[in-house]
Amino acid sequence: MAIVPLSVVNADDKGGALDSNAQVTFIADNDAKSPLDPTTPANPDGTQNPVSPIDTVTGSTPNPGTTGLLTVDFASSFNFGSNIISSVTKTYNALPQVYAQKGESKATDTTGPNFVQVTDVRPGSAKGWSLTVKQNDDFKTSAGTSLAGAQINITNGNVLNGNGGTDTISNHPTDIAVSTAAANVMGAKAGEGFGTWLYRMGTKDTAGSSVKLTVPGSSAKEVAAYRTTLTWTLTDSPAS
Repeated sequence: MAIVPLSVVNADDKGGALDSNAQVTFIADNDAKSPLDPTTPANPDGTQNPVSPIDTVTGSTPNPGTTGLLTVDFASSFNFGSNIISSVTKTYNALPQVYAQKGESKATDTTGPNFVQVTDVRPGSAKGWSLTVKQNDDFKTSAGTSLAGAQINITNGNVLNGNGGTDTISNHPTDIAVSTAAANVMGAKAGEGFGTWLYRMGTKDTAGSSVKLTVPGSSAKEVAAYRTTLTWTLTDSPAS
């Protein structure tokens, strides 16, 4: 009788499992951040809409934003126009912010609300921050003559999330009286404020009437341009 050998079954014939690796690495973003469109800063897919703003006072490129992990990316300048000397108190509106979409070969300038933008990309959970503004001096001519009593007021203030999400921040006053003392603009509590945020002075419809300069009729006025500067200060102190 012929002997049939038994089949040999190896464990490897039944398959097996093998591990592989996956990795993602994050690095700090210390670069300056682009200003975003103050009407539509983010698209539904979460991508952002960078723009190229124009300084409405100088007519040129605005001062660059700060660099680092917690940054002031942009702040509008306020141009209150050319006005006839008056002996009565007058209020003048700042021009809207002018900007062009980035990346368009023949971009058309458009206007929107004046705004200031901040970005927080510090590693870890959101830590919070605070943004203030102050006027550094009186409006003055190049010869040093002051425009006594002139007052800037911001109205219709509102915040837009530049990250494409629905999150918001707790602190953003609607009205701001700008003076030589620092005034609160917007702030994030601990746990809030990661990413990019815009404080807008009005909307597309109210862009030309949300930043005002009131000049007393009693203020002596020269036939000249009066200028001052504003400082927007961002700190890592969480809003209260």
